[in-house]
Amino acid sequence: MAERHLDPDTEEAVRRFLALMAGRYEMAGAIVYGSRARGTHHPDSDADVAVLLSGAHQRFLTTALAMADVAYDVLLETGINISPLPVWLDEWEHPEVYPNPGLLQNIAQEGIRL
Repeated sequence: MAERHLDPDTEEAVRRFLALMAGRYEMAGAIVYGSRARGTHHPDSDADVAVLLSGAHQRFLTTALAMADVAYDVLLETGINISPLPVWLDEWEHPEVYPNPGLLQNIAQEGIRL
């Protein structure tokens, strides 16, 4: 299979988002998945990003909403809507404990790691 790459606009927006997130969370990595990873997106498609977190678990909803606030700032700067999904490393390494293990398996299969 050929190696897949993100389009430059998506990569720039995701990297801006991750740079803003770096000071707020212990990040172990990020994976872009969905239509932008597959290259089937439209100009108004969101950029799905699994944000891999190390450290102690925090409340999922609180974390997701805080990440969405940062993503909104990136949307205003770049025009690309980042849809962050916080995933802690223990969940990533053991998807069976995650509420939706199929989603993590799909991200692992189609995602592009940054």
